[in-house]
Amino acid sequence: MATSELAGARPLISVIVPTWNSAVLLPQALQSLAAQTFRDFEVVVSDCASSDGTLAAARQFLHSVPRLVIDSRLDRGVYDAINRGVMISSGTWLLVLGSDDTLHAPDTFARVAAALQADDVVEMVYGDVRMMADNLCGVPAGGRFAGPITLSWLFAANVCQQCIFYRRSLYDVLGGFNERYRLYADWDFNLRAAFRGNTRWIDVVVSDYAATGMSATADDTVFRGDMPELVRQEFLCRAADRWLWPHQRRGLLKTARQLRKQRLWRAWGLQLWAYARLLALRVRFRFEKAA
Repeated sequence: MATSELAGARPLISVIVPTWNSAVLLPQALQSLAAQTFRDFEVVVSDCASSDGTLAAARQFLHSVPRLVIDSRLDRGVYDAINRGVMISSGTWLLVLGSDDTLHAPDTFARVAAALQADDVVEMVYGDVRMMADNLCGVPAGGRFAGPITLSWLFAANVCQQCIFYRRSLYDVLGGFNERYRLYADWDFNLRAAFRGNTRWIDVVVSDYAATGMSATADDTVFRGDMPELVRQEFLCRAADRWLWPHQRRGLLKTARQLRKQRLWRAWGLQLWAYARLLALRVRFRFEKAA
């Protein structure tokens, strides 16, 4: 493991960069980090035993990135690499940046830092990305994605991970990224985080997203299959949270219609039962409040 000299105090931001044979692309990502005017951050390159020049490319930045840790060993996939990088890191906030992505501008962290330090309640702060290639989101290359996102929006689409800052305590509470999901473990994490309600959008383009990786061009059928049950359980566990009530119809009934089309009858029935149960609880909660 190679490290640059640490400053001692815990940095505000830890950037996790998972890599595998990324020698050609990684220098652009690290250069965008080295150019930041705000310097209270660290970078963990979590590498899957690359056989090309990835490690040599990373070592070139040991003196230009404030705190750089390079850890190279075999992993079980990208989310294992990310989870491992988080365990090595020490920052208060976490950002995952692909080796083929870059921060949008030299003042990106300077603009984000104020939002990260604004209060102790918000657990997930996210901005936007600039899409650098054609993508499944329908945004033209060079276009901006995606603005403020509601919980209901997350039932159909994800937030680009390259623009999200997670509070470390949130990562600990949710147990990290679920490695069961090969491509959409971040979507699973974002959904569970959004149900907690402590999220905030900031009007900042955080990164230039290459949009060429597998998560941007392929699908994760395992997560898609699990998502209805994840949403159902979250709603049932938070039945008394009134801010969630407007989202129940879309989260459960729309999903039920999709399950019916797929002839997944048991899952369809569970969604309908959950919605009926939640409606009954809402009546009870209103009655108790009135009393």
